[in-house]
Amino acid sequence: DTLYSYISERRGISLLRLTALDLTTETPDPTEEALKAHYDANIAEFTAPEARRITYAALLPETIADKMVLDENALKALYDERIAEFVQPERRLVERLVYPNDAAATEAKAKLDAGTPFETLVAERGVTLSDIDLGDQAEGDLGTAGAAVFALTGPGVVGPFATDLGPALFRMNGILAAQNTSFEEARPDIAAEQAADAARRAISDQIEAVDDRLASGATLEDLAKETDMTVDQIDFTANSSEGMAAFPAFRTAAEEAEQGDFPQVIQTDDGGIFALRLDEIVPPTPIPFDQARDAVDQSWRTQATKTALIDLATTIKSQVEDGG
Repeated sequence: DTLYSYISERRGISLLRLTALDLTTETPDPTEEALKAHYDANIAEFTAPEARRITYAALLPETIADKMVLDENALKALYDERIAEFVQPERRLVERLVYPNDAAATEAKAKLDAGTPFETLVAERGVTLSDIDLGDQAEGDLGTAGAAVFALTGPGVVGPFATDLGPALFRMNGILAAQNTSFEEARPDIAAEQAADAARRAISDQIEAVDDRLASGATLEDLAKETDMTVDQIDFTANSSEGMAAFPAFRTAAEEAEQGDFPQVIQTDDGGIFALRLDEIVPPTPIPFDQARDAVDQSWRTQATKTALIDLATTIKSQVEDGG
């Protein structure tokens, strides 16, 4: 009994949640002195984490893609190979509801014509709309139902028609117009793809030469002078995600780098290459007030709102205890 009472005991709770909208007065704008005091009192909040200062030389496909010379005949040949992407017949968004026999399918169509919603028929078959969705279909994809489905000028249901799975009703939900993209219209996209591919191959061809330069004592700065690679620097942290830090290979290399390591060429997942050097470990450093001012202002307002809400909650609590 003791254990049961302990386990099964419950509490009934009434909760009054307060938000900034419940405050009757607006939080005043902070003075410069108040912001600086808040900055000093919460300096950990405005301190940049430890960073790894890294110099890197990189060459990405987009950097040299516009320099690639493309063969116009090859572009046209690629367009012809992928003609199905650019020239598509009119299509329909279709659902197919299959029945075990003609009698069941005919009965379902009669119920539909009498006003039963199509969704009810779907539920009666024990399936969902996602189960019967065929997506967008060309007329030839629909077999014997194709002509009837494409004769519809708006959403509707036709059938039953014979299918490999049995007689079925077909609901057409939308019309997708025919697409006819000419070579001239498709060329910019095809050319961009080919240029990027050519750039990746060109970069791949340079890997051995770049490695040889590094092995012979060339610095990352030398690579920027002697090749198409560009050199830059980043204070890398676990939160870095911009620029080169967006590449998983770069993040891994940056995290594992040690001072004095020999730079090596590493490939990115998009076909680019980079080599990096760890220059120093930058300890946690307070962000100067002028640079952190917006964050300080937001933090101060958040704290002021929280304090005001606690005061309001305390007042309400007293009122409730007094019978309010």
